[in-house]
Amino acid sequence: MNEVLGASLAGEGENVHLWFSAVTADGRWRIYHTVSADSSAAWSLPTAVAGLTPAGGSDRALLPSVLRRPDGWWMWYAGHDRRGRGVHVGRSVDGRTWQRRGVAVDRGEPGSADADGVNCPAVVEATDGTLVMAYGAANSRGIAAAVSRDGIAWRKIGPILHLRLDGPDSRRVWYPMWLPTGPDTADLLYAGQDDHGRWSILTAGRVDLALLAARPTPLPLTSAVDAVLTHIRAAVTANYLVEPDYHRPAPVYRSPDGRVEQLRPSTSPVFAVREGHGRPARVVKLGRDRASVEREFSGLQALARHYPVPAATLHYRRGQAALVMEHLDGIPLARLAGTDPDRFEAVLDDVAARLAAAAQATLLPASGVDGPSDHTEETPAVLAAWAAELATRLRPWARFRLTLDGEPLDFTLADLIDFTHRRLAQPPAWVVHASGDPHLNNILVAREGQRWWLLDCEYAGLHDLEYLLAKLVTSCFKHTGLLTAQATTRRDCLHLTANVGHPVARRVLTTPWLLDRFARLPVDRERLAAHLLPLLYFRFTTSDGRPPAFGVTALVLAAGTILGER
Repeated sequence: MNEVLGASLAGEGENVHLWFSAVTADGRWRIYHTVSADSSAAWSLPTAVAGLTPAGGSDRALLPSVLRRPDGWWMWYAGHDRRGRGVHVGRSVDGRTWQRRGVAVDRGEPGSADADGVNCPAVVEATDGTLVMAYGAANSRGIAAAVSRDGIAWRKIGPILHLRLDGPDSRRVWYPMWLPTGPDTADLLYAGQDDHGRWSILTAGRVDLALLAARPTPLPLTSAVDAVLTHIRAAVTANYLVEPDYHRPAPVYRSPDGRVEQLRPSTSPVFAVREGHGRPARVVKLGRDRASVEREFSGLQALARHYPVPAATLHYRRGQAALVMEHLDGIPLARLAGTDPDRFEAVLDDVAARLAAAAQATLLPASGVDGPSDHTEETPAVLAAWAAELATRLRPWARFRLTLDGEPLDFTLADLIDFTHRRLAQPPAWVVHASGDPHLNNILVAREGQRWWLLDCEYAGLHDLEYLLAKLVTSCFKHTGLLTAQATTRRDCLHLTANVGHPVARRVLTTPWLLDRFARLPVDRERLAAHLLPLLYFRFTTSDGRPPAFGVTALVLAAGTILGER
């Protein structure tokens, strides 16, 4: 044997069996078997197993993963046939002579993570008999997964572990291995290769096998989508990939044949894709970089357990990645507030209920999480800086007495600013798994009825509970048009008038109706209220020296509702 690669251990009574692949003297890969009867102190002479040679292929079989199941031995291994490298499956009574049962996991569609081959499988079994396979996906150079009930027919769930921008696994994430740790958990180990070609053994941490197996099937890729992405990469120039300047319209790309139309000018642009001349069938998001679209795909897959999300998949070409999603016909929930307030309230109620249930199911003490919580670009440092800037901007009215709709308030803007600085500096006690950006323009509602979908999961992860709820609360003020406001000054008094005429507006903005949906969660209401000032940052603009009526009124209304003060 000139080279040994890949090994799989399994116990049977007092015996420990080992299968591994090696290159024979004539240069061909074979799988070998050896057994130990004395706790691995001594091993039998390795012998090549029989029966695994793929029909019509290049006569190679390697990288086995073997399980002992009630009906005998099962092996999944990398093999070649006329279609290229895929994962094959075999069965055996004694572990030495095998019957090949065909291809278990084959190469994917053009552009998919495993379009160039499926390699190095590792299979683990959950307590209910579900099999979970992690494998090397050649096109992405990362690890993907599939699930099965019978070991022969497998359902792909897409990439689960990706390259990092730098570090020990920046070039390849490969050779997965499961280390069972409990009834339905296992640590996922793998080999990472860095940009200098060096390999390391790394861990992706503990995996809940039931949650992984429950992930949805990725959206199928078609040759038409593959061709469109090739066109987008070649034809969409840098002037379309900029953040919009709100003082002048941004250029929007449309292909000459009308099949590609840019939906959002951005450094993370989004395109609608038509197949033929019909309505859009797919949405393509290039993302800021490869890591951002891979993170969003992983977020969509994981959040599908709790929220309605669009079906999605990843497309790879020459080291670049794009997110491909189903096209959904709908309107943002924020816009519905002005056109159909009753339907807006019903959908918002369901959104809040889903968010509360997901938070309850994924709630973790922040102290038990490695490192800081996840966040959007509104990092804690950014929020603190915005709060400090607003303190300066609001200084002319900070000590004024406040009235709201003619009623005097027992606090000033200075009190709210000081309160914000003190409580915002405190770290979160709890984190929950969420999209990270639950504002109402990221909720798409069907044209009719109350069906909705959660969009923009680029920042999905473990997020600060109070920050998430503050995002939802402030979005109800900022994005719906339910509030208009006026502010006047007289001597040392700032008089605020809040116009919330519709009953839905009054219920959502001036009562605890929304927060009551989260009553079972350990929400620190003071810390929640401390996020209001920075999250309303862009509503405190004024150019005429007058107090920013909308921002101040929204802040006072929201803080009073959260803290129970008026």
